[in-house]
Amino acid sequence: MALQNKYRILIWVVVILLATNLSMGVSFLYHKQQDKKVTEKVEKANIEMPAQQRTRFFREQLNLEPGQLEVFRELNRDFNRTAWQINRQLESLRIEMVMEMGEKDPDKQKLEAISKEVGQLHTQLKNKTIDYYLEMKGVCTEEQQQKLKELFLSVLRKNEDVRLPQRGRRLRGNW
Repeated sequence: MALQNKYRILIWVVVILLATNLSMGVSFLYHKQQDKKVTEKVEKANIEMPAQQRTRFFREQLNLEPGQLEVFRELNRDFNRTAWQINRQLESLRIEMVMEMGEKDPDKQKLEAISKEVGQLHTQLKNKTIDYYLEMKGVCTEEQQQKLKELFLSVLRKNEDVRLPQRGRRLRGNW
């Protein structure tokens, strides 16, 4: 009789532990999905916000006319979209590179291939920046062109961090 009670108690302990582990697993997956949704929303908000602020920044700094402003806005949207995609690819490659370097026996050829791809994406980003600048320059008066040059130089001097006027926040991005 005592042996039968021990088995019943052990079975109940196993059932309770199984239920606890199962509920923790489901809870973990649920919260992971929620975090992913929040991250996606934040990323989407971050994509749209710089375009509007950068256009406002250029309008104020260059004293743009309404026609110029529309061209700048469109150029900015196109550039942001492309730059964001390239930066996401770069981020993914950096993570892949660190993961590979963290392996017990890292594959040097794979790391070199990742490095080469990072270089190609950086080149792509710089070429997009050149196109962006030249197209904006083409819309500007001579005075505005000089100011635009000064703005880009100031950005490049700061490790390519874009610092736009914001309420107490710093915004980063690549030009």
